[in-house]
Amino acid sequence: MASLNLLFVHEVSYEKKPIFEMHEFPEHLAAKGHKVTFLQFDEGFKFWRNTRLPKTKTISGRVLPRVKLDIVTPFQFGIPGLDRIWATISVWPVLERMLKNQKFDAIVLYAVPTYGHQVIQLAKKYGVPVVFRALDVSHLIRKSALSPLIKSAEKYVYEHADLLSANNPAMAEYCASLGGRTEGTVVNLPPLDITHFAKPIIDSKLQAELGIQSTDSVITYLGTFFHFSGLDVAIREFAAKADENPNVKLLLIGGGEQDAELRSLVSQLKLEGRVIFTGFIPYAQLSSYLGLTTVAINPMKPGMVSHTAFPHKVIQYMASGLPVVTTKLDGLYKTFGDSSGLVWSVSSEGLIGEAMALADNKTRLVENARLQLETVSTKFGVDSAVTAFESVIRAVSK
Repeated sequence: MASLNLLFVHEVSYEKKPIFEMHEFPEHLAAKGHKVTFLQFDEGFKFWRNTRLPKTKTISGRVLPRVKLDIVTPFQFGIPGLDRIWATISVWPVLERMLKNQKFDAIVLYAVPTYGHQVIQLAKKYGVPVVFRALDVSHLIRKSALSPLIKSAEKYVYEHADLLSANNPAMAEYCASLGGRTEGTVVNLPPLDITHFAKPIIDSKLQAELGIQSTDSVITYLGTFFHFSGLDVAIREFAAKADENPNVKLLLIGGGEQDAELRSLVSQLKLEGRVIFTGFIPYAQLSSYLGLTTVAINPMKPGMVSHTAFPHKVIQYMASGLPVVTTKLDGLYKTFGDSSGLVWSVSSEGLIGEAMALADNKTRLVENARLQLETVSTKFGVDSAVTAFESVIRAVSK
């Protein structure tokens, strides 16, 4: 089959954002011989270091270093807040020039608030089909006075994209409902390089650096610290149970908007040494940190933003051979059901207790990990996920 010329669009930094599916789909498609360009918003941009924007540069892949992608960044001032507003304007000439000159076969759009309306409008002008890749409910991630406007932008994109591709059944239902669509919505499960997360031999040097003893049980969270992540609830419950479980540690891998608040909470509860913060870890090193884990958790607080979400961390845990305790979110439950080995918690409260109980049950630990690895190997192989998404793109590009 002929190779495709694809444009991916997101309102985050491709080079700085922790790796998730917005890196995996483009790079695996590039590995199959397709030309891939990525239009980004450069978070953390510094004007005095980047004086020649808009700019295009070619980078090596972050998941697959052997592949090359072109990264395009519209002009920014380097002023937080103002840049986000300005990007809604500055993207117009950049995107129009790209669509006019580069003859893209399709656009895969991830971004709604910043670039969504512009992509839909210009794509229609130049006859380029748009696949909207739905991962979350944008207007609820950070509630503000702009949330109603962002919801309106979501509705517009859901109505006018040529195809909606959701990462789980609950998200697909939400998009179809808000967009008033009876067709043109599909579920494409995200790809996962299972071999990358194969559980390694415990790194005793790393274990010592983090202050973890060989006799400790380690409960691990991986990902961004959002207000809905449930980590504040998890830390408070851990504090309440810490004395009766002296050999359990809580390992928090990642960071984000709640980082300072959570560190302060740990200090207030006098949990230093029991709750360990690592910051964001390079993708290549993740498996070593997960290899120290006894039980992995996803304590997301139930609600619209989380119920329709599909936390990528969960399948990374599963591929690492780790037993997982997660809140019972629709996006996850409708994908996995009751036979996957996942332990479902009704809410964030009580989840740490369930994780501690699981850590003490060696037989159940092994069985749950086995079931989860079988499930993730069947559903989320890179070849099958990328081929399915490629087929969706080809179908709209004809």
